Amino acid sequence: MRAYLLGAGVNGAIGVAMGAWAAHGLQSTLDAAAIEWVKTGASYQLWHAAALFGLGAIANAQRTRLLPLAGFAFGIGALVFSGALYLYALAGLGWITALAPIGGAAMIAGWLAVIVAAFRLRSAG
Repeated sequence: MRAYLLGAGVNGAIGVAMGAWAAHGLQSTLDAAAIEWVKTGASYQLWHAAALFGLGAIANAQRTRLLPLAGFAFGIGALVFSGALYLYALAGLGWITALAPIGGAAMIAGWLAVIVAAFRLRSAG
């Protein structure tokens, strides 16, 4: 449960900070497109922080290897995806956007692990 909560806290804190910065601090330094990149990264990061928090809430009740896999995929995926968008928007590193699909694929894999875990739980009881 500790890893889920740590991942939720890290992703949540970064997501809120970046979203607030995009809304209030970047207006005079970045163009509208770059601000949207930051907002998109913050949104995905916050949604996956909430997902990690939810996994942490059920981790002890549902013993399955799929939920830790989902948690790892959510945490790493959100950091890689959002981080790539932040670096592109803030530093103009065009090559970094090649990492965004990897982070996105990790987040999708996490959700697929949740789906499989749900079917296994249903069939077990």
